[in-house]
Amino acid sequence: MQTIQQILNFSVGKLTVGNIASAIVIYIICHMVISSLSGTINKLIAKINKDENLQGFLKTVVNVMLHFVAMCIVAEAVGIPISSLLAVLGMLGLAISLSVQGALSNVANGIMLLLTKPFTKGQYVNAAGVEGIVEEVSLLVTKIKTLDNKDIFIPNTEIASGKITNFSSEDLRRVDIDVRAGYNNEVADVLKSLNEAIAMTPNALKDPAPFCRLSGYYEYSVQYTLRVWCKNENYWDVYFDLLENISKCHAKNGINGGVPSMNVNMVNK
Repeated sequence: MQTIQQILNFSVGKLTVGNIASAIVIYIICHMVISSLSGTINKLIAKINKDENLQGFLKTVVNVMLHFVAMCIVAEAVGIPISSLLAVLGMLGLAISLSVQGALSNVANGIMLLLTKPFTKGQYVNAAGVEGIVEEVSLLVTKIKTLDNKDIFIPNTEIASGKITNFSSEDLRRVDIDVRAGYNNEVADVLKSLNEAIAMTPNALKDPAPFCRLSGYYEYSVQYTLRVWCKNENYWDVYFDLLENISKCHAKNGINGGVPSMNVNMVNK
């Protein structure tokens, strides 16, 4: 027993083997407590907030806080004053923040994106000039999958400082198409043909009502504008179906497109 006591009392400065052993035991207990609490806390976070990206952020914050408290408890057991530990961590944090200002800016903007929610996972957006489906929003970058199946990682600072277009936030979207026809066509005939194309397009909604009017005059043609509403998930089907139906109806009704032409008058002298 005396030998064990001598070992426990062996010290380097104010640090003894006994203190180190106590700190290890306390750390193990703290780790077990954190592990048991994490499951309950994660379930509570998932119940309070349904956003997967924000859930991940909150879980990370809570986990860091719990481990910080455990570190303070262990430091106190070893004999290190918490005030001194906080002072060291503060100086270390300042040094790190000065060296990674760009990364911290991305983190701050990542938190802002998670809280303001201009978009969520699975939505189709245009952010920082990149268009695609949001796969993940982390503290540093946002992952977007393009339509040609490329994963693009955009720093959150670029997204937060630019314009964000969310194509999936509303239930309905409007398909806008401009069509040109030659001057030799009667306006009423062109409008009739375009309305037929709209009527035969699946998933084109009647309420809100479609819009079809003459909208401009050009050198060789007249422009007509179509605006058709549809459900968000049917946008591209309606867009391409409507283009095909316009071609079919124009061919059936004898509507000619606007092509450059020139009248030549020959005078015999």
